Amino acid sequence: MSSKLVAIQLALAGRPPLEPVDLDDAPSGRVFRMPSLSGSWARCLEGLRHPHTQHIRPITFDHEVASGRDDVVLVHLNHRLVQMCLRLLRAEVWAQDDVKKLHRVTVRSVPDDLIDDPAVAIVSRLVVTGGNHHRLHEELTVSGGYLRDRSFRREEAVTRVQRWLDVGHPVTAGDGLFDTLRERFDSSHESILRAVESRSKERLEFLGNTLRSRKEREVTDIHAVLDELETAIRGELQKDEQPEQFSLFSEDERTQLRRDTAALEARLERIPTEREQEERAIEARYAKLDDRTFPVAVIFLVPESMGGAV
Repeated sequence: MSSKLVAIQLALAGRPPLEPVDLDDAPSGRVFRMPSLSGSWARCLEGLRHPHTQHIRPITFDHEVASGRDDVVLVHLNHRLVQMCLRLLRAEVWAQDDVKKLHRVTVRSVPDDLIDDPAVAIVSRLVVTGGNHHRLHEELTVSGGYLRDRSFRREEAVTRVQRWLDVGHPVTAGDGLFDTLRERFDSSHESILRAVESRSKERLEFLGNTLRSRKEREVTDIHAVLDELETAIRGELQKDEQPEQFSLFSEDERTQLRRDTAALEARLERIPTEREQEERAIEARYAKLDDRTFPVAVIFLVPESMGGAV
């Protein structure tokens, strides 16, 4: 989820906005200071304090910015802030018209040097699930193109579509303009949906590698945890084998020591089986990938020179 979308959800929730801050060697506009949050949102602040300096660290949504440094916190998909924003977004998407705060159709004006004819951008929710319908990934995607009089042409450069959204500003569309935009949209509805699906497929090609890497990392992590546990248990068992220490204990203490040793040995014997079970569980979780795309918002874009009519 991008910083802009998080900012929108915070505003909908009546919370203070993110504050952009500068960070050495980080691009401008990629690092933010978390606002003071209360209630259920307060838990979004957990983990921001540096473990050594105790300073409150800023956040970023950019993996590249966070890579290799500990003075900024990466807000990823599973971070509580993102999860709460996604929950709020889903609630707004399905809310009744008389109570929703987020409108799903809007019109924005874009400088003439970027578009010379009306265009449209579709914001969609892409969800990827694995085995047992376990949600592995969720994000918002943007696709768009040009609304010609009788046809639609997809703009394949996603950065260009995003540029339209970044520089566009809201306008109040007159009835004539909005009717024209709606007619063009309706006549090209199938082509627009194909553009949305194409965008999802492009993201899935990238996410395939990402999910494979994540699966391998989870397997590596669980092996590391169990290896560490095995080493610790073997170390404890070696201590218990020292006869000079054993002779110093009372009979009750020796009995308890034997029980503890038996429990540790039993736990040690279970580790190979647990290692196989955990690996199978991870493999199952990432098996049978399935994706769903849900368009959630339509943004009409018109050249500034068109004003309120076409």
